[in-house]
Amino acid sequence: MAFTVEDFEDMLRILERNPEWQERMRRAILSRELLELPERLLALVQQLIESDARNSAQIAELTRTVQRHDEAIATLIQTVQRHDELMAELIQTVQRHDALIAELIQTVQRQGEQIAELTRTVQRHDELIAELIQTVQRHDALIAELIQTVQRQGEQIAELTRTVRRHDEILQHHDERIAELVQVVRELAEAQRRAEARLERLENRLEGEIGRQSGERYEREVVASAPVFFYGGQGGGLGNPMVQDQLRQWLQPLFEQGVEISHLANPFRADIIWWKGDRVMVVEVGIKVSRDDVNRAAARAELLRRAGVNATPAVIGEEWGLPDVQALAQQEGVEWFVGDGLSQGFLEFRKLPDGLPRR
Repeated sequence: MAFTVEDFEDMLRILERNPEWQERMRRAILSRELLELPERLLALVQQLIESDARNSAQIAELTRTVQRHDEAIATLIQTVQRHDELMAELIQTVQRHDALIAELIQTVQRQGEQIAELTRTVQRHDELIAELIQTVQRHDALIAELIQTVQRQGEQIAELTRTVRRHDEILQHHDERIAELVQVVRELAEAQRRAEARLERLENRLEGEIGRQSGERYEREVVASAPVFFYGGQGGGLGNPMVQDQLRQWLQPLFEQGVEISHLANPFRADIIWWKGDRVMVVEVGIKVSRDDVNRAAARAELLRRAGVNATPAVIGEEWGLPDVQALAQQEGVEWFVGDGLSQGFLEFRKLPDGLPRR
């Protein structure tokens, strides 16, 4: 008689109503190895739990070691962080182990394979932990070596600091010496500047004196040669009594009017007063004819014209002091005999009869 599905369903319902039959059915169907498998599994799980506890203790010890490393030197912070990451990975792995163990308990058919895989994983964990211990030991050696290096560097820095201080003292002494030398140089430079200024004043005074003497000599020569310059006529320089008497006569109307005569317009200070008949030439003489010469001649001739004298300003010299002085003379109506050049008005004055009786 064949055993059908309906018979199997009936048997299951009978077993459900009679729990004691289930145990007997289990013993009849399952082998002794399968029946003992849960107990062996529980024992293996207990071993795994104990191994995990040992691993946790080792990990805790490693964590404390890493913390000591962290306190010993700040530069190993990154290494400790990598340790923390590794510990996190280990924790995640243990958590996965717990999940695997729960799955092993729930799924008996995959228990053998999962236990074998878990065993291999635990072995790898042991290897990793051993390698981690070696790594930490190497870190301890590196830390000790780093501490010695830092100590040597501290000694070197202390020696360097002392050397720098000695250098600072030497430099300070040099700076003080240099400051003294700079002060001496400044005093010497100031003394040289004063000496040069005094020498320059002396040179200017000497040049001025030489120029004044040369000018006076040239003026005397021109005054002495006035008849040649003007082709006759009469007059002279400041020291000529005839010229002074003639000027007093010409200026008498202004004296009577109380006209103030400035230094610039004073004809008594003219270098030469020369006349032919009623034509008078007021002359300023200079080796180098300047603007002041032109202005003085123009002002003094203008004062004589105010007194009713037919006066013409003029300058005599060897050269023009500046290129624009000749243009100023033309602008102010001042005649000239400079170098080899004569103005038209000077030539016309030369052509005038001198007005003196002929013998």
